[in-house]
Amino acid sequence: MALIEELNQQGNFLFRWRSYIPGVILFLSLLYLPYVPYFQGNYMSNLYWLTAAFVVSLAGLFVRCFTIGYTPKNTSGRNTKQQVADVVNQSGIYSLVRHPLYVGNFLLYLGPVLILRDFAFALVYIMFFYLYYERIIFAEEYFLRGKFKDAYLKWADKTPAFIPRLSGYVKPNLDFSFRNIWKREYPSLFGIIVVFTVFDLIQIYFQEPNLRAVDIVGIWKPFHTWFFGFGLVFYVVTRLIVKTTKLLEVEGR
Repeated sequence: MALIEELNQQGNFLFRWRSYIPGVILFLSLLYLPYVPYFQGNYMSNLYWLTAAFVVSLAGLFVRCFTIGYTPKNTSGRNTKQQVADVVNQSGIYSLVRHPLYVGNFLLYLGPVLILRDFAFALVYIMFFYLYYERIIFAEEYFLRGKFKDAYLKWADKTPAFIPRLSGYVKPNLDFSFRNIWKREYPSLFGIIVVFTVFDLIQIYFQEPNLRAVDIVGIWKPFHTWFFGFGLVFYVVTRLIVKTTKLLEVEGR
């Protein structure tokens, strides 16, 4: 098999599992987390650092939401079985970068990695992400080039693959759809909330053994209840709406 076909085959395989394989990074982070002391030696300073990392993940979610809010049906989807594209998105954020959803994913997972405050681990994450998504991007672009030919190549020639350019923004052709974002990205928001809640509790558990020895429930603080509770209620209510109604359905999205 020629290398170009082999890379395409690898990319299509990883494409089907792209929502799960990055979980390896989260798993490795969890294994490392018990050995990470509080930032500046106390819980409140560590909580500020955790909040900063949370903002990074939210920035990734924002990029994803901004992308999805303007995109039409059968583009920028969560499909896993095969490549799907009815058109080449060239307006909105796609006028600045060819793969904005993967930019968003990079920031989503970077947040938890930053909690560890380990430069070497962050480099490993960046290398893993690069090699992993490079194959996926290759497969996607192989498909798009074959389907749209010159129309795709002209857009690709002037639009960077991953690091956005700072000029040349083209106004989106569609109106912004909050309902489309709500329908498609509610699992991502809940996932971020779960990850950061678990990471915080793990650090409390291992950094405050006196608290752990007295009462394991004592590591659960009131703001954990509000933070995680909001995420859980939001997820359950949204899932019920998506599965039982058409409230979040948007024509052509």
